[in-house]
Amino acid sequence: MVVTLLIEFAIRKDWLQFFLGRKLLHVFAIGTTAWMIDRDLDSFTLGMTLVAIGVFLMVVLFKFKWGLEQESSYGIALFPISLGGLLLVGVPAHMVATAAWVLAVSDASAGCIGRKWGSPKYIFLSETKSYQGAIAFFVTALICIGIRFPDLHMGWWILFAFLPTITELFSWRGSDNFFLPVFTVGWIQLVLRTSHLGSLIWLGIAVVFLIFLAWWVIHKNWLDQTGWWAAVWIASMLWMSGGWEALFAPVFLLVVGSVAGRLFHAKHSSEKRTAQQVFSNGWIGVVLYMMYGLTDQFHWQLLAWCSFAISICDTISSEVGTSIRGKTYNILNFRIMQPGLSGGISFVGTAAGFIALLILAVCLYFILPVTHIQLMWVVGTGMAGMLVDSLMGSSWQALWKQGDSWSEISVVNSDAQLVKGLAWLDNHWVNFLSNGITMGCSYLLYVIFFL
Repeated sequence: MVVTLLIEFAIRKDWLQFFLGRKLLHVFAIGTTAWMIDRDLDSFTLGMTLVAIGVFLMVVLFKFKWGLEQESSYGIALFPISLGGLLLVGVPAHMVATAAWVLAVSDASAGCIGRKWGSPKYIFLSETKSYQGAIAFFVTALICIGIRFPDLHMGWWILFAFLPTITELFSWRGSDNFFLPVFTVGWIQLVLRTSHLGSLIWLGIAVVFLIFLAWWVIHKNWLDQTGWWAAVWIASMLWMSGGWEALFAPVFLLVVGSVAGRLFHAKHSSEKRTAQQVFSNGWIGVVLYMMYGLTDQFHWQLLAWCSFAISICDTISSEVGTSIRGKTYNILNFRIMQPGLSGGISFVGTAAGFIALLILAVCLYFILPVTHIQLMWVVGTGMAGMLVDSLMGSSWQALWKQGDSWSEISVVNSDAQLVKGLAWLDNHWVNFLSNGITMGCSYLLYVIFFL
């Protein structure tokens, strides 16, 4: 703690270069925490201590640091909360320490290599990243994994290092300090549950399949390169959590959404889906399926399908409603509005979303051992999520006006004026938040009535 505060003080006084100081602080703070976790201390006590330190640092950052302009980040407060929380929920200390070492060494390596030699850079989610930095992360993560799991052969090491590398690509403002340990631990536990996956033959087959899949989705103009890597992350987590059954719903969403856009000639059907679109529609479902993979409790699997049902219903209703361009009504006041803007509902679009849910329910009936009530729960949650999405879009999503045209996307350096909503709340955030809110309510109701 003392060294952490000293480095922070040196940065604030410009005695130490900001980026170098950040990385030194990162490696020292997280590496020290990893060393402590490896000391076989009481997990509960250590977990509570780390969470308390994280909360304290968060308060300090809120009060003294977030007002600074250059590269503001809250990651230094997030990693103790993440690592401490993992210890508190009973994750083995060896796995938590492994995730901490990967975060300490590999993330710093990726930052240094990416800043000095990374070119070209791409915006994977909200920050620019390079493939050179990703390679540096993968190599150092591979070394860390090899040291931590010396009894396993290299096939396992490669597999363990794979998902954390992709996870780091999509970090922003230090968020990887929280999410990277969580998903690294979850990924390792999921992989270890499947004994044959460390085989080099299996890895070769997986690589060939990923190359073919990459060519297919890019050839079909479904995803850009950031969307492709986001899809690989989602597909990997789902496959490890539930096998091919887990992949059915997101594949259904991707294929049916793209086909509907082309079939009904939607205006945006030719646009490639980005990482933002992929994660806003699939991230919550992945987390729920991961919970199923780690616990073997069926309700998590059913709820994951509910989450994907929301995305499917909202996507199909939007594609069909926008393209047919029938009467569209604002969901709050039922006034006629321009088709394609968030907050609008139409009879044709709503009917199309409902039909898509019925098709999904039929597929689910043959894939999983579900009851009719559970099928109705999936369909009902999907419809409810679509309505919540429309309500949020009408109430709080940003709407911009430039001249006589209306848009939900603000163009940089334009004279567009915000006429309603929150400037930061775009369609991706509405999709993500509406899915999360609906699934939170669905989970609580499911617990009350069925568990």
